[in-house]
Amino acid sequence: MDQHERADADVEAAALVELGLAADLSGDHDQAVRLLQQAYGLQLGCGSTAQALHSAFLLALVFGTSGRPALFNGWLHRAQRLLLEMPVAGQDSRARGYVAVLELHRSLESGAFEEVGPLAEEVARIGREHHDPDLTAFGLTALGRHAIYSNDVPRGLSLLDEAMAGVLAGEPSGRTSGMVFCAAIEGCQEIGAIDRMCQWTSELQTWCAVQPGVTPFAGNCALHQGQVLALHGDWTQAIREFDAARSVCEEQGLPLTAGYAEHERGVLLLQRGNLGAAEGAFRRAAELGYDPQPGLAHWWLASGLGEQAAAAIRRCLTEVTVPARRIRILPAATEILLAAGDVRAASALLEEQDAVAGLTQCSPVVAAAALSHAAVQLALDDAAEALVRARIALRTWSTVGAPYEVARARVLLARVLRGLGDEESASRELDTARGTFEELGAAPALEATTALETPAATVRDGLTDREVEVLRLVAAGHSTRDIAAGLFLSEKTVARHLSNIYNKLGVGSRTQAAAYAYRHGLA
Repeated sequence: MDQHERADADVEAAALVELGLAADLSGDHDQAVRLLQQAYGLQLGCGSTAQALHSAFLLALVFGTSGRPALFNGWLHRAQRLLLEMPVAGQDSRARGYVAVLELHRSLESGAFEEVGPLAEEVARIGREHHDPDLTAFGLTALGRHAIYSNDVPRGLSLLDEAMAGVLAGEPSGRTSGMVFCAAIEGCQEIGAIDRMCQWTSELQTWCAVQPGVTPFAGNCALHQGQVLALHGDWTQAIREFDAARSVCEEQGLPLTAGYAEHERGVLLLQRGNLGAAEGAFRRAAELGYDPQPGLAHWWLASGLGEQAAAAIRRCLTEVTVPARRIRILPAATEILLAAGDVRAASALLEEQDAVAGLTQCSPVVAAAALSHAAVQLALDDAAEALVRARIALRTWSTVGAPYEVARARVLLARVLRGLGDEESASRELDTARGTFEELGAAPALEATTALETPAATVRDGLTDREVEVLRLVAAGHSTRDIAAGLFLSEKTVARHLSNIYNKLGVGSRTQAAAYAYRHGLA
C-alpha cells in the first residue's frame, strides 16, 4: 500500500469510527460494532497501529458496558498485543493510557481492587501529559472512587469534582462523559453525598436532553432521577422512573443496573404497603442478578418473618466488607435486629455507624447514625441519650429535605418524649408525622403512627388536644391555610382534623363548630 492509499484508508477509517461512535450513542450497539470493526481492519491493513489500538479500545468499551464480558476481554487482549508491537516509547504513550483504562475496567469488574489505584494513577498521568480529556476524566473518576473506598472521602469527592468540572465544560467525548456522570453519581449516592448527587443527576438529565440520540445512559439517568425523587417525597414519579430504568437497562443488556432499579422500586412499594408488588420487584431484582437486600429483609419483617429478616441482614453484614458499601446496610441492620429483639447485636453496630458518619460527614449518614443511636438507647431505657440523638436525626434529616425520613425521626422522638412523660409534645410530633405519611401514601407508617396516637390522646368533649387546638383557631376565624401555617401542618392534615371535629360534635360546618366551641368554653 503506497502513501496515497494509506492516507485514503486512514480517512475512511476515521469516518467509520465517527459513524460507529454515533451509532453507539444512539443505542445501536450492533451497528457500532460493525463500523468500528471495519475501521479496525482498515487501520490494521495500512499499518496504522496506534489508530487500530484506539478502535480496539472503543470496541472493548462497547462490549464492556453492554454486558458482553467475553468480547470485552477479546478486544482488551488485542489492544494489549498491538501495544507490544509499538515502539518502546509507546509504552508511555497515549495508547498505553487506553489499554490501562480497559485494564482498570477489568479490575473493577473482577474485584481486584488492589490493582485499581496504580492503574487509575497511570491513566490520569498519561491523560495530563498528552492533554487527553478522555483519559484524564477516566483517571480522575477512578482515583476518586478508589479514594472513597480507601476511606479518604474528602480527597475522593475532590477528584470526582475535578472530573465533573471537565465533563460539564464539554471536554471529554460523549461516551466518556456519560460513563463519568454515572460513576460519579453512583459514588456520591453510596456515601450519602446528596448535594452532589442531586446536582449531578440534574446535570445528567440536561446533558442527555441536549445530546442528539443519546440512549446508553438513559437507564442510569432514570435510576438516579428516581432516587432523587424518592428522597424528596415524589414517590409516584419515582416509581415510574425506576420502572423505566429497569426496562431500558434490560434492553441494553445491563442486568445488574436493571436489578438495582427494581430493588429501589420495591422499597417504595413496600413503604406504600403494597406487599405483593414489592415482593415481585425484589424477586425480579434477584432474577437479574442483583442482591435485593436490605429491601427484601424489610419485606420479611413487614410480613411477620422477623427471624428470616434478621438472618438475611446478618449475612449482608458478613458479606459486605467495603466501608462505603456498608453505609446503606448498617441503619437497616440496626432497625431489623432491634425489631427481632437482638438489642445487643444492634448496639454493637453503633460504633461503626459513628465511624462512617465521621468519615463521610454527609448529612444522610450522620442522620441515620443518630436515629440508630436513638432507637437503641430507647430500647435500653436511656431516654436522656435517646432524646439527644433523636433531635439530631430530626434536625439533620430536615436539612436534607427528605420528608419520609423526617417523619420517621419525629415518630421516634415522640416515643422518647412519651417515655419522659411529655405527652403533649409527643402528640404534636406524632400528629405532624402522621400528616407527612398521609401525603406520601406511606400506609404502614401511617397505621403505626395512628396506633401510637390513639392510646395517649387526651379527650375533651370527645376531642383530642390537637383537635381542640384546631377548633379554637376555627372559632377565632382562621382559615384552613392559616391554621396549617400556624401549627406547622399540611392543609390536608388540618382538613382531616376538621372532619373529625365535625363528626364528633355532630355539626356540619365551620360556623356550627365555632358556635359549639363558644357554648362549651372551648374558644
